[in-house]
Order: sequence, then C-alpha cells, then structure tokens
Amino acid sequence: MTTQATPAAPADGAAAYAVPMLRIVLGVIILATWWGNVRDELYTADGLTGLIDWLFTEAPDGNGSTLGFYQSILDAVVVPIAGVVATVQLVVEFLFGLGLLLGAFTRLSSLLALGFFVSLFLGYFGGEEWIWTYVLLGAAAVTVFLGWGGRRLGVDQALAARRGPSPAGILW
Repeated sequence: MTTQATPAAPADGAAAYAVPMLRIVLGVIILATWWGNVRDELYTADGLTGLIDWLFTEAPDGNGSTLGFYQSILDAVVVPIAGVVATVQLVVEFLFGLGLLLGAFTRLSSLLALGFFVSLFLGYFGGEEWIWTYVLLGAAAVTVFLGWGGRRLGVDQALAARRGPSPAGILW
C-alpha cells in the first residue's frame, strides 16, 4: 500500500507566508473582477455573447484577437447555450475566487483559476489586451497549487488536520 505524501504546512518564518499571501491576493483579484463583471452584466447570455463578439472584432471597435480556432470553439460550444454558460461561470468563478481567498479547497480552486486564465489568454491572444497579465496570473495559480497554499492561513489547514490527506491530493 502506498501513501500519498502531502505537506502539512511550510516551515516557520516569514517565507512560510509567501504562498498564502499570493493565494489571498489572487482570490481578491478574482473576486474584484467577478464583482465588476456582475455590475457590467457579463454573466448573462447577451453579456457573454457580446464579450465573445468584442474579443474577435478588429480594433478599434474590438480587441482584435487572432485565434480563429478558439473563436470557432466558443461560437460552436458557448454561444448556443450562452445563458447556461454565463450562469455556471457566475457561480463557479465566485466559488474558486472565494476558495482562494479563504484557503478552502485551494488546490481545486487554483486549478479552476488556471483554466480560467488560460481561457482568457486564448481569448485575448493577438489583440489589444496585454496577454502577459494572464500568464502571470496563471503562474500565480500554479504556485498556489504546488505550494499547497491553503495549508497556512486557510481552511485547508483545518481540513488537513481533521480529515488527513486530501482525496487524490486535489482538494486541500
């Protein structure tokens, strides 16, 4: 029988708080952006399809993204059920932002955030937006995942102490 090795918490000292601080900042960024998107009504069928249209419309009226294959995927998969996708995105984006902020189910939350940032990178690629923002955010999500970012200053610390190793090492 093999056992899964998971770190309990980083060593003591100021450096032990680096990954949890990164996790908290990432959660704040996601939730602040989420709130702005709520106010701008992007989590509606019209809001989501409008964003997709804007992404692939040439500048100056749009972003001017150049990845036609990604536009084809969004047009074929997302646009026909935009209302459902927008509602799911509203809930899931809030939950992984909150998970990162609180350090709850941090490993899963960081993977969801990484997927979100990759999607944004592809959507903005080749356009007016500075895409390296999403590379930096993605690197932060990977760091939080690899650094077990919820094991200090997070709910995951209590979960690990109470329940032991996370199932498949993916939740906490």
